[in-house]
Amino acid sequence: MGSRTQNAVFVYEVGKPVRLGQRHIPSPKTGEVLVKVTAAQLLPHDSYGRDRGVFIGEKLPFVLGSSLAGTIEELGPDAAPEYELGERVFGTSNLQCPTPDQAGLQQYVILQADSIGRTPSNFSDDEVATLPINVATIMVALFTKFGFMFPAPWEDTPFDFASQTIVVLGAGTNAAKIFTRIAAKQLGIKKIITVASLSNRAALLEVGATAVIDRHAPEDSIIEQVHAAAGGVDNVAMIIDCASWEHHLAASILTPNKPSRLVTLHRVNGATVQETRPLCRATLVQNSNANLGHHAKPFWDVLPRWLESGVVRPTAFRTIDGLENVDEINRQLDEYAAGRGDPQLVIRP
Repeated sequence: MGSRTQNAVFVYEVGKPVRLGQRHIPSPKTGEVLVKVTAAQLLPHDSYGRDRGVFIGEKLPFVLGSSLAGTIEELGPDAAPEYELGERVFGTSNLQCPTPDQAGLQQYVILQADSIGRTPSNFSDDEVATLPINVATIMVALFTKFGFMFPAPWEDTPFDFASQTIVVLGAGTNAAKIFTRIAAKQLGIKKIITVASLSNRAALLEVGATAVIDRHAPEDSIIEQVHAAAGGVDNVAMIIDCASWEHHLAASILTPNKPSRLVTLHRVNGATVQETRPLCRATLVQNSNANLGHHAKPFWDVLPRWLESGVVRPTAFRTIDGLENVDEINRQLDEYAAGRGDPQLVIRP
């Protein structure tokens, strides 16, 4: 490979702009592959890392970027035999126990061989780089103990998905749209009530929402409309909140009369929720292959097929070339921190 150093974009100090630097090129261990990065997506949680030290505060200097695509450069010892050098793949770093070796804003990255997907020939690396974190997070939310614990499609377990009702808060986010599409089009859930800006109405109906309620309406009105769409308050026992940092609205929407589930993508204070909804189990979803558990390999095997069949689709994005473009990377992180940033940014190292 020549030189064993590479360019990378670092958080050197929490709360300060990221900067370009150099680090070693890691070597894959047993069960790992080294990937030459061709596209890495920057996401809102990367701004939490830069500005608040979320996930990375004790590990500085750190490299951001969790969703990426590239080509296999090197196979670790006893790596999965189905992969070959030069093969196009996409995957995600481990957000639960992150290391800079797995981060995307560098030229070469380590990924687990049993937790990557093959890039379909009719999709670009830029396109597939928009998927790994968001789709894997939704898998954790749907099929594991950290979420709703539905049986996964690859388990072939009978389940009456059609009778389920789910409320999606923050439904205009990319993760929420992916959740809605998979829940509706792959699982067959018939009642998905979404709360979002009405500018997202057409897109949400297209991916499978059965109702779109204006998030800008007064809170009492939102609660009333959700209950009406669900056919009564006691039919609202499952909510996924994809945007909120506090969960008063979600707790107010849930039925107080029977066990319920609140699944969130931001840290939740379960004790606070239970003050008004003592029968609610509130859980935080964190994407990691560890949290996917036994679902990890079948999920990464099926994801390319879901992409080709339209069960999932790349999200909107824009691109820049070169890790040295750190001013633009910092501008995008600033936009995320301000609650903006669409379309999201894909960097080609």
